[in-house]
Amino acid sequence: MGDKGSLILMIVVVVLLIVMFAVSYVRKRKYNNELSTMREELKIGDRVMIDTGVVGELVDTYEEEGYKYYVLKSGKGNNVGYFAVHANAVYYVFGKDKEKNAPKTDAKVETKKEDTVETTSNPETETQASLVEENTEPKLKKSSKK
Repeated sequence: MGDKGSLILMIVVVVLLIVMFAVSYVRKRKYNNELSTMREELKIGDRVMIDTGVVGELVDTYEEEGYKYYVLKSGKGNNVGYFAVHANAVYYVFGKDKEKNAPKTDAKVETKKEDTVETTSNPETETQASLVEENTEPKLKKSSKK
């Protein structure tokens, strides 16, 4: 009886490992396909982030020895630099799929808006109206632990 139980346990463990590796492989393949599609759709002027965290604007592409490279412009004002990176270094494009890449929040915070109009009359000038907008936002209590 003990041999059959350990054999069944071993088979269950092996099956679970195979399922785990299969799911991992499928997810990784899907992710790689999405990355390659994103890289193929890049165009001049797109703002991208490379895998090291550097953000730049795509200004040119070229191929050298069978590899594709992107030339990026990074910096502001007088501190602008140009550099080339391998196409596989790009892993994020800003502004693409805003709804897909937007951070998801579960909490819903409601704010009240009250609009009132104040009018004043001056016989020498026209009636002036100003829109006063009051926002009331929820206040968070700061907890101080000492």
